[in-house]
Amino acid sequence: MGNCELHLIKGKPIVPEGDDLVVGHISIDSDNVLGALDKLQKMNVPFRKNSSVPAGADAGSMNTNANDDMMSDKIVTQFFVRDPDGYYIEVCNCDETLTKYCLGEKDALPGYEEGVKPFSFATASVTISLMQRWVAKLDARRDQTKTLSEKVKKETDGSVEEIAKLLGYTPACEVDATILQTLKDRHSIYSDIWQNEEVDDIESVLVAAGNGKL
Repeated sequence: MGNCELHLIKGKPIVPEGDDLVVGHISIDSDNVLGALDKLQKMNVPFRKNSSVPAGADAGSMNTNANDDMMSDKIVTQFFVRDPDGYYIEVCNCDETLTKYCLGEKDALPGYEEGVKPFSFATASVTISLMQRWVAKLDARRDQTKTLSEKVKKETDGSVEEIAKLLGYTPACEVDATILQTLKDRHSIYSDIWQNEEVDDIESVLVAAGNGKL
């Protein structure tokens, strides 16, 4: 991939806030990731373990404690620390467990199986029929969304409160803490609809929409 350069520029760091690990970072691959973890612990360096990386079916549990069967060599092990400026640095065993597999240098990855068995004619027929029904529903939903979008533009000022009122919601007095926590937890799910939203924005939507109750 050519030469790599690291430019250190004096200035105000622009670092990610909160606990979201789905952000830009520097990754350092290690052939002894547990040894690296041991050094971090001995030096009392705070670190976080990423437990959202896909694991093979036989990779063991996906607990959040970095001291049990999630240390299996069948999964990608990642530890994140912050440098003095707040940037994330990842220490992982990606090369052995994932990178080589993705680049075609490794034929198999424990717990993963590529391909499916051939469909029977009956199964294929049912699958096609279901897909046709799903496409029809998708087209109908797309038309509904387009109509609603045009109505929102014409009848509201674009604010959360106005849109919620148009949809028939009655504002709540306060946010439902349980629903809010559930949506906050979804921040760690890659590409989730809430991932780029701030907590204050989520609270505003919930209150305006009566916590989702019509």
